[in-house]
Amino acid sequence: MTGRPEDPPPESPIRDRLIAHVDMDAFFVSVERMDRLDLENKPVIVGGSTGRRGVVSAASYEARAFGVHSAMPMARARELCPHAVYIQANHKKYGEASRRVMKTLGDFTPAVQAVSVDEAYLDLSGTERLHGPPLQTAARIREAVLRETNCSASIGLASSRLVSKIASGLSKPAGILRVYPGGEAAFLRPLKVSKIPGVGKVMVKKLNRLGISTVGDLGNQSLPFLEAQFKNLGSELYRKARGLDDSELELESRPKSIGKETTFAEDTAERAKLEAVLTGLAEEASARVRRKGLCARHITLKLRFSDFTTLTRSFTLEKPTHLDKEIIEPALDLLRRTCAKEGGNRKFRLLGVYLSGLDEAREQPQLFEDAGREKEERLVESLDRIRDRFGHEAVFSRKSVERIPKP
Repeated sequence: MTGRPEDPPPESPIRDRLIAHVDMDAFFVSVERMDRLDLENKPVIVGGSTGRRGVVSAASYEARAFGVHSAMPMARARELCPHAVYIQANHKKYGEASRRVMKTLGDFTPAVQAVSVDEAYLDLSGTERLHGPPLQTAARIREAVLRETNCSASIGLASSRLVSKIASGLSKPAGILRVYPGGEAAFLRPLKVSKIPGVGKVMVKKLNRLGISTVGDLGNQSLPFLEAQFKNLGSELYRKARGLDDSELELESRPKSIGKETTFAEDTAERAKLEAVLTGLAEEASARVRRKGLCARHITLKLRFSDFTTLTRSFTLEKPTHLDKEIIEPALDLLRRTCAKEGGNRKFRLLGVYLSGLDEAREQPQLFEDAGREKEERLVESLDRIRDRFGHEAVFSRKSVERIPKP
């Protein structure tokens, strides 16, 4: 059986991948229960502050039954569940427990990406001969974590990070859910759009106003329509609605590079669209570098053609930078030169930009004041504040929007 045009071909290595998303269940509460057996089966709420002005960090499933959830104001939690046991968060204790969890996961594969203290992705591709069938391996992982930490975990199995994360969420608590290759779109179709990672409250409201409430509704929309409504994010939404995601795990605990890539919903050779997308990707990568207080010296362009041939091309800056403009222009130049030399009439499947040669951002003494650069610094600081509050999609570069072809 052949897949639809937007699906990975059957022989694609993406089909052969097995990604597990391990998500600890009410982790902070579980850690607290390790020291206090009297908390078992009771509603427990952990917060940075247990006073009425605090916020809920974690809630046991017994407390969730009363409507309490993480990020809820503590005052509201006390109204909903006044009889719960309230505990001040101890992040040192949770960090120590997290390290034991990650060490246990590392016994099954060296390819572990910890994304927070209580969740991680594992690449289990090719481990079947060593650990057994996927579901059996997941059960062994869950049992090992429980044995080592006395904390339960939920596990999602799929061919991608995107679908494995959604699957683990739906298997809670302490469950295992596998989505088989080729079944991603059918699995996602009945779910609310809010289940898609990266789709926050603001985007959910906009989607709902457009009559889109489920992932199936989203999948019924055309690519031109989504691009018109959501600019550069339209292509990403189009692919996520179909469960398409070939992003790789980031395995370095202290990244040697910071970047952003996207796989197009439909392979394209349109130079204007490629430049628009690359501009948006470079902006996001630059923002990530700034958030970490770093500057980058090397810019690497990643291109993947329709036949899965992948190229990388790099450029070294004279001075490290974290400014959008100083990263976007060399990245676009790399793209143009690569297209002229290697592109021809070939269509592109994936585009990405990575920043490396990272170092701490330091104020550089200027012999002559550079008013233009100072203005650019103020501009990106303002943009970062807006995006931190409302999401990256809240502000788009004029250049990136201008280059997007009209549908």
